[in-house]
Amino acid sequence: MTGWDERIAGLEAEFPGWHIWHSSAGRWWATRTGSVLRREELGTGRVMTVDADDEASLREQLATQATLDRDLEV
Repeated sequence: MTGWDERIAGLEAEFPGWHIWHSSAGRWWATRTGSVLRREELGTGRVMTVDADDEASLREQLATQATLDRDLEV
């Protein structure tokens, strides 16, 4: 199995604009980097921070956020 640093780096490369970490409690977390979203941009399913029980679940949540971000740009 790949080490934590490599797995996190892979996710951050796949989802730019997110800082990802694995907590000492065993949960996966990601928070947006850069400018904070305006309140109007949230509440449509877009969030500043997501967490999950495992890497696969976090990837799913980040993919959902990426889709919501693209939809907002259109």
